[in-house]
Amino acid sequence: MHKIIVSLFFVIIAFNISLFARNIDINTIIKNSIGKSKYLFIFLHRTDCGYCESMQTFTLDDDPIKELIKKDFVFLHINISEDDVVKYKNFSGNGRNFAKYVGYNIYPSSLFLNSENEIIYATAGYQDKDQFLVTLKYVDSGAYKKMDYQAFKKKMDLTKKP
Repeated sequence: MHKIIVSLFFVIIAFNISLFARNIDINTIIKNSIGKSKYLFIFLHRTDCGYCESMQTFTLDDDPIKELIKKDFVFLHINISEDDVVKYKNFSGNGRNFAKYVGYNIYPSSLFLNSENEIIYATAGYQDKDQFLVTLKYVDSGAYKKMDYQAFKKKMDLTKKP
């Protein structure tokens, strides 16, 4: 009787978890964003990560950042602490394994994908709103095709000075 109750308990837990898990099919998201001529921006974060929470609150919630993301990117957040199922190319698994699969298992991380489903640029770690605005412009302008990030940042810094 005890085994039946324990087994039933685990079935109920698994069922409840599956009710709240999202299916995140990056391949489909990319197909749908091609017509919009936007890049896919994936924000990898985890629960109880101070840097992740700060980036969400102080960087991603900044009005100029939000406007640029809305205008030029398709935004997707993946909380690796949740039980979402992520599909990307031939990968299918949870968010934590997806982060390992793409090589960005430091949180927070920001991944930018093009219409060919390729990661064209990525950053690991917290970025404040000024740093992240440069990152977004670096990707959105296509500068990542011509120069490295540091050269772009230096160019941006020079254009700010009188």
